[in-house]
Amino acid sequence: MIDFNCTVQEGVIPDSIRPELVSGLTRISVSVMGASADDVDVQFTEIPHSFGFRGGELSTTSLVRGQVPAGCEQELRVEFMQQICDMWMQVTGCSVDELVVSARDRE
Repeated sequence: MIDFNCTVQEGVIPDSIRPELVSGLTRISVSVMGASADDVDVQFTEIPHSFGFRGGELSTTSLVRGQVPAGCEQELRVEFMQQICDMWMQVTGCSVDELVVSARDRE
């Protein structure tokens, strides 16, 4: 099972592109981690407008937190996170400075 919690700022990641992000996260989980598409779960948490700040300015940063099978090798984890970063930036148009991706072991 691979779970994702995507924390996004209200108004930054529109509902209309979220299915494409879910599809991309699922595709990457299948191709890199060998997961079944049925074993990938993606949830979105939205930070209300004016509640998220970075450097004293309204934040546009998204956080994509993944949980991967325990014991995942570092090289595979790096490839997984890089592909997520590339896909997210392509779909959303955000910069690398507006995205945090993590992949921790499932307990």
